[in-house]
Amino acid sequence: MTSMTSKRTLQRLVLAACMASLAACAGLPERNVPEDVAAELPARFDDVLPTNEAEVSATWWRAFDDPVLDALVTRGLEHNSDLIIGAARLREARAVLRQTRADQIPDVGVFVGGNRGRSASPLVPGQTAVGESGSYGMQAAFEVDLWGRLAAQTDAARQRYLAQGYTQAALRLTIAAELVRGYLQAQSLAVSQTILADNVVVLEDALRLSNRRFELGAISELDLQSFNSQVEDSRAQLASTRQQYNATRRALLVLAGEMPTQEALAALEVRDEAVEPASLPAVPLGLPSTLLERRPDIRAAEADLAAANADLAVARRALLPSLSLTGSAGEASADLSDLFDNSFSVWSIGAELLATIFDGGRRRGAIEAADARREAVVETYRDTVRESFREVLDALDARTAAVEVHRARAAQAAALDKAVNLSQRRYDEGYSDYLGVLEARRTLLQARLAVADAERAAGAAYVDLALALGGGWDGVAADASTEVAATP
Repeated sequence: MTSMTSKRTLQRLVLAACMASLAACAGLPERNVPEDVAAELPARFDDVLPTNEAEVSATWWRAFDDPVLDALVTRGLEHNSDLIIGAARLREARAVLRQTRADQIPDVGVFVGGNRGRSASPLVPGQTAVGESGSYGMQAAFEVDLWGRLAAQTDAARQRYLAQGYTQAALRLTIAAELVRGYLQAQSLAVSQTILADNVVVLEDALRLSNRRFELGAISELDLQSFNSQVEDSRAQLASTRQQYNATRRALLVLAGEMPTQEALAALEVRDEAVEPASLPAVPLGLPSTLLERRPDIRAAEADLAAANADLAVARRALLPSLSLTGSAGEASADLSDLFDNSFSVWSIGAELLATIFDGGRRRGAIEAADARREAVVETYRDTVRESFREVLDALDARTAAVEVHRARAAQAAALDKAVNLSQRRYDEGYSDYLGVLEARRTLLQARLAVADAERAAGAAYVDLALALGGGWDGVAADASTEVAATP
């Protein structure tokens, strides 16, 4: 056989191996939703919210219309340590997929070698002769995926890569939610600081006036000391709230991947005016199937289930024989100096069928282990789906309740503000002592602080609903899905 013929033979061998690899990849399922789980899903949430096909915005936190919050979330999604670690794990899963995928294509290499040595002459006893030889060429080896074991192995790696991508997307959503919740907490504390600081100023002015009235004998020492006690209590509340405000902002900086220095703390100026809860957009809810496709934790659980199915297929197909093909083609010469000038063609092609007769139950044990893992993953998937719908319903209830609580707290504060004015007027006209005024002021202060907390709770309920609906996860996971979809 000529050199050109041998090379054509090797090329055909490699081409056949590649075609076998592509054929083995075909027909593997991408979705693995258990039928019993799908049957449990409610048809719609019509009894809770009107149904339409709108999705939660990927930047749902912009509904709060706060540039400081927008910048904080953007920085956090870029620099959060957990997200950086998750991105590294995603790259690792992608590399493992590439490694596993390589098992489905031939290993092709080149070789060149030579030797020279002295050996006994086979014709003349007692004499030796010096001989040399050399060769070069290329070789290929490939395991034919007769039963789809390698394809299932690649599919398992593919699904694990997808699962890691969805997990990273879920983490991004969680980090964004934690940043928004923390910011709302800091904002509530900022509002409380303003309320307490204003209250301290009013009380201090009133205390100075009360001191003059006491000196004139217009009020008793009991009234004066009671009033002084309320001033000190407000000062203590203000100091405590200021400390909580700074601690919350430091936690936000760390969550955003920044060092909580005094300079960074000073730069993080939280707006001391919360968004009106009723002005936040209502989050529409689509069909449960849409929710299943949107929540990254459900998609991650689904990918884990697909990987478990593929692992079980790998274990079962390991019982079947394996077929390996090898081939090589090149040039050889009996004289190293003429290796590239006066050589002759050499080639070889071979096949090996290997079937294990006895392994002490190792492969059967692998099947049982894979089947048990799959059963556990199926149950995890069921639990994830059920938990997701519980979270949606809880978040919807919390959102409705939070708006109502805020409305009631605001009305209460307005009523108490009028009560303080009436108490002050009755005191000024001599119809009551100052203890009634102090009690009315104390109650009003607590009501105003309750309004601030109700605003925070309403915002947090919106965050919980966006989180439950899986809003804003179309980044990393979508990239992983696109890359995997292009994989045979």
